[in-house]
Amino acid sequence: MGHYLIIRMVGIVPQLFLISLLAFAIMKAAPGDPVAALVGGSAEFMSEADHQRVAHNLGLDRSLIVQYGMWVNNVLQGDLGRSLKDGREIRSMLFEGLAATLILVGCAWGVIALMAVSAGYWAGSRRRSWVDYIVSACALVSFATPTFWMGLILILVFSVELDLFPSAGQTSLGDASFVDQLQHLVLPLLTIVLTQIGPYIRLVRGSIQDTLLSDFMRAARARGLTKSTVVWRYLFPNALTPCITWAGFSFPLLVGGTFIVEWVFGWPGMGRLFLQAAMGRNYPLLMAAVLITGLLVIAGNLFADLLVAWLNPKLRRGYGR
Repeated sequence: MGHYLIIRMVGIVPQLFLISLLAFAIMKAAPGDPVAALVGGSAEFMSEADHQRVAHNLGLDRSLIVQYGMWVNNVLQGDLGRSLKDGREIRSMLFEGLAATLILVGCAWGVIALMAVSAGYWAGSRRRSWVDYIVSACALVSFATPTFWMGLILILVFSVELDLFPSAGQTSLGDASFVDQLQHLVLPLLTIVLTQIGPYIRLVRGSIQDTLLSDFMRAARARGLTKSTVVWRYLFPNALTPCITWAGFSFPLLVGGTFIVEWVFGWPGMGRLFLQAAMGRNYPLLMAAVLITGLLVIAGNLFADLLVAWLNPKLRRGYGR
């Protein structure tokens, strides 16, 4: 297991390198002028000399290889640079955004896992019953519902009409209490769960049904084991293994959905930071946001793999070789 973990940790480095290189190439190929974005979107009031001076100070007049090399060298030294828009240190901006995103993603992943396993087991153990049909229908509706549309509907109902929860931000002005933060979390979290849980329920349901029909499950029941022993020792570890594997592969979709939710609800996370940097052609901030987002996705996949190995002793022994 330790050998496998070391190999995966070493493999993170080339993955992050390729992610940053691809992001840098895409940004440089995109239309627009970062110097113009720095002065409000138009450089027509700048003289050519001033434009060249600003570009030189930002290092934009150098070759692409030199620009990328300078950025990598600074990152290795722990310097992510400063925002082109307001001069703030990018490291502090990313720390604030990453903390907010981790709260949203962590809560969403936990709620989705709990609800998907419960609903999937409930439907899978009652094959072709009215419970199975209702749970499957709800999962299909969840899968087909756009994230931004669900967010707007929840804002309209629970913020505008019923005035139960705030519609934007992470805290209220002048109030950063735990209760206030929890109230701000409800609608974004509910949006992610309602639009992302469908595939998880369907996968758990199908895996539960397949596992219940397997030979070792029939053998376990024939030995006279209690229902709780059969479920917790034999059913769940085998049925949830492919579900967790798929959850690791689909983690980028969850992060992408979270970014959309952050934009709809004004949640101050990585998604909002990423979109603001992209629209403002804030190169240093955008590159750092891409790097941190890639690291977050890779960490999610690694966590899913380790969880699968913990559930399945055969895989754990295989990783140890």
